[in-house]
Formats: sequence, C-alpha cells, structure tokens
Amino acid sequence: MKRFFCQCGQEVFFHNLYCGECGRDLAYDPSIQTMWSGEIHDDQYFYPHSSDPNLPPPKSLKLCQLRESQVNCNWLIASGDSESECQCISCRTTRVIPDLSQEKNPKRWQYLERAKRQLMYTLLELKLISPHGGEANKDLKFDFLEDRRTNPNVTLEHVLTGHHKGLITLNAAEADEGFLHTMKEQMGERYRTLLGHFRHEVGHYYWQHLIADKHLEDSFREVFGDERQDYEKALKRYYEKGKENHWMGRYITLYASSHPHEDWAETWAHYMHIVDTLETAVSYGLSVYEPKENDFDRWFNEWRRVSQVMNALNRSMGMADPYPFTLSPVVQGKLRFIDELVDSADLTF
Repeated sequence: MKRFFCQCGQEVFFHNLYCGECGRDLAYDPSIQTMWSGEIHDDQYFYPHSSDPNLPPPKSLKLCQLRESQVNCNWLIASGDSESECQCISCRTTRVIPDLSQEKNPKRWQYLERAKRQLMYTLLELKLISPHGGEANKDLKFDFLEDRRTNPNVTLEHVLTGHHKGLITLNAAEADEGFLHTMKEQMGERYRTLLGHFRHEVGHYYWQHLIADKHLEDSFREVFGDERQDYEKALKRYYEKGKENHWMGRYITLYASSHPHEDWAETWAHYMHIVDTLETAVSYGLSVYEPKENDFDRWFNEWRRVSQVMNALNRSMGMADPYPFTLSPVVQGKLRFIDELVDSADLTF
C-alpha cells in the first residue's frame, strides 16, 4: 500500500478519519486512489485541499453515508457516480450485516468493512474493478452472517466462508482474534486472517471473469489441473486424507491441494498479498523495486527478498513469521499465470 500524508506533512494511514497532528478531516478518493485532507460541510460533502501543485483538488466530493456509522468509512463516492449514490464503492457491496444489537457485532462489522476496503484498494490498483463499480462487477456482493456458536439468537448452526456466483459469505465471528486463532488451530493452518479470507474468496469470483468468461479453461487446466472433477468428493477426500498428501513443492498451501478451484483461490490470495505488501515495502524504503510491465521475474525475486526481511524482523521480536510459505518453482509458475492474466485483463466497466 502507498504512504499517505496530510496537507500539513504528517503521515496518515489508510483508515484514518482525521489527521492527529492538525485535525484536518481525511477522506480516501477511489477515483484517483489518493487520500485528501480538507473539511466536511453539511455532514455530507468533503472539500479537499492539496499541497501538490500537480494534483489540483476537485471542488467537492460526496462522503460515504457510513462515515459516521460504526463502520467509520473514510471513503468518498467516486466523482462521476450518480447523485443518488449514498455509499462508496466498497460499502455498497455489502448486502447483510451482523445484528448490531449484539454487543460484539458493531466492532466486527467495522473490522469486516475495513478489510473489504483494503481488498478494494488492491483491486482498484490492479484495474480489476472500476471506482464506479461498473457492469462487470455489479454482481459482487457480501453477506456477513452469524451462526449459533457466537449468537444464540440466529437459526444457522454453522456459517462457512464461501463464494457462489458473485456472492461472498463470511462468518462475522472471523473478525474476532480469538475465533480466528481457534479456527487456525483447528484447521492446522499456518496463516489465517480476515483480509486473507476476502482475497481468497474474491479469487473464486475472478476465476469466472478471467477464465470462464474468456474461455481460458484449457490454459487453466495446464497449470492448476482439471476443475471439472467433483468438488464435494474432492473436499471430502481432502479432509479425510489431506495431510497425507505430498503437497509441498506443488501447492502454496495444504488446502490448495484439495481441488483446482481452491488451488487457484489460494494462489490468487497470495498474489494479492504480494502486490500489496511489496508496494508497502517500496513506499517505506525497504525495497527499491520499480514495477515494469511484464517484469514478473524481478517482481517475484524482490518479493522473496522482502519476505525474508519481514520474517527476520518478526523473529527478532520473538514473533511468528508473517509469511511462512515456501514458493516453489511450480507455485512460481502459477503466480506467473495469474500475473499474465491480470496484465492482460480487459474487464468492461
């Protein structure tokens, strides 16, 4: 992620509503992917300022309706959007929110939307979504559901995170660190985060847009395998015998070995991890990598160096590796396949 600064020169961060140094209001503009500082008028419009002469600010922009809600959304409604729009491109994709009368749910909702905005940030950077949503992405929606494990007032016994025809369902309890850690232990995972869930599930969504809609199934099968094999049987076999698979060297995670669709989604999530984290490393001077078109090898090698530094820093603090994965030549080929698809993507907005 890029670094952002207030007009006063103070560094500010992606989810900030105001500058802690000068008190100016802050708002993120998805139209040009920048953070403005300025003033709010009439609780609805944002009047931005700019210290950059090459970036003249617009007169005013409309604030997302959920800025003053539990969500604390600091995004603006993209210039050019319909005047009837009252929520930003990220917030308007949410269909179902947790029951806010439950004590923990307002904070869960906030964390869920925060993670989703970071997802949207990277999709915008990769030009996989328009700041206006657009025709190609109109079917992308999110349901944040609960089950009886964390809310006895609901009827669902068990909510699984998943994707179906553009609808991504997440268990709202995944926003709790305790629940997340428990599930990580139960599933034997080395890495489990709320943002990781979003990136994995949106990978299933983009399989439809980048593979199926463009009739690239044959190319996909050469890299990931035949996705036409029975999904339910494959997952059943995985949960019965998955840990017996010799998966290292062929897959990025154990779960990726369960089915080609899951291999794609796991690899897609890691592609997004790398894109966002490497941009952050460049922004903070931890990397001098300069992105160039179709320069996958330099990008991949720089990520291996940066992730090694990240892991070493964490070990110095007695903490677990933030990126505990080995990227084999086979996995590198899968990441290259995704990178080439993204570079050539021509989604109609």
